[in-house]
Amino acid sequence: MGKKVILAVDDMPEVLSSINAVLKNDYDVRCAPDVESARTALQKIMPDLLLLDIKMPGVSGFDFFQELQKDDTFKKVPVVFLTANSEEETARKAIQGGAKGYIIKPFTPELLLESVSFFS
Repeated sequence: MGKKVILAVDDMPEVLSSINAVLKNDYDVRCAPDVESARTALQKIMPDLLLLDIKMPGVSGFDFFQELQKDDTFKKVPVVFLTANSEEETARKAIQGGAKGYIIKPFTPELLLESVSFFS
C-alpha cells in the first residue's frame, strides 16, 4: 500500500516547501499555490487529507472548503486549516464548519506531523 496523499494549498511557496520537507518521508505530498490549482489537482487525485490556507488571493480557503462540502466526491476528505489567523472566532468557525483541525502559522514540524498523523 502506498503512502497517504496530502494536498497542501497555500499561496506562499516557502510554506508549501516547509510542509513538503516535514511530511515527504511519510506522505505523498502534493502542493497547490492557489484554489484553481487545487481544483485541477483534485481532478487527478483523491487526497486522504487537505491542508488548506484560509487567506489566499482569489478564492479563500473557507470558500473552497464550503465548495468541497457540497461535493459528494470530496466532502468526506478531512480538512485541516493551516493559517496565520490566530483569532479564536475564526478557528471556531472552521471547526464548527466541519474542519478537522486548525494549525496556526508559523507551525513547528512536530505539531504538523502530529496533526496529520490522526488521519493516517
